[in-house]
Amino acid sequence: MKKGIVVIAAVFGVLAITSGAFAASDHYLITSSSQIKKGAVSRSDLSKRTLKALQGRDGSTGATGPQGPAGKQGPKGATGQAGPQGLQGSQGQQGPKGDKGEKGDRGAPTPGTFGPVHLVNREDTGCNGTEVWAHDTDDRFYVVSSAQDGSGYLVTRYDLNGTFTAVPGTHHPGDCTSAFSSADEGTFNGVWTKKVSGDFDYNPDAAMPASGSWADFITNVFAGNGENPTVDDVSYEFDYYNACGDHWRDAANPYPNMQGSGSIGDCSSLG
Repeated sequence: MKKGIVVIAAVFGVLAITSGAFAASDHYLITSSSQIKKGAVSRSDLSKRTLKALQGRDGSTGATGPQGPAGKQGPKGATGQAGPQGLQGSQGQQGPKGDKGEKGDRGAPTPGTFGPVHLVNREDTGCNGTEVWAHDTDDRFYVVSSAQDGSGYLVTRYDLNGTFTAVPGTHHPGDCTSAFSSADEGTFNGVWTKKVSGDFDYNPDAAMPASGSWADFITNVFAGNGENPTVDDVSYEFDYYNACGDHWRDAANPYPNMQGSGSIGDCSSLG
């Protein structure tokens, strides 16, 4: 109890000043903590030295308590940046060929288009416009369009996918001084435009003639009721080739300005 008596002695001066129970001229000796009423002395009544004397020493560290329960899951963090692109893998093996699809429906015909008609063993004239120098096979169709001046119609004939077989002994087209020594073969295509005007009656529903000739086409499409149309050449171009690189261009653009060039000579067969 020595520490308690020392503390009581330290605070005696404070009590002598702050307590109304003491007279200024009277002196009391406190020998026991029971002489002080509980609550009569507060922390603010003590000096710094006394507070330091009252401060206890740190105790030893207590034992670790048990682990607490897991907390709630936090909110989702922001999406991170995309990583670098990985290396390209090796090409896989080619898969098996698929089954052949069914044939689709035939499309609607284009207005003003007639044909095609497949022509076989058609005579082709060369030198002097009368000599049959080859026999041709090709696909032919016609396209009809209005003339810009409103005076009639332009009709263009197309000969596509053409092949020819020369007639031995006839002259080379484009070079009428030499003749074929064998039945040489080659390819060709052509475009020929005429203008129909005057007395005509254009019937876009008319049938394509099996012959594919100019005369039969004009009759079927523009003179079905006995009309007598005027037909004038506008331009044409036909290009022939053989396996040796020969090229004969038979052209007039505009008609009758002839623009032919080259020739078709003897060459080995394409087939």
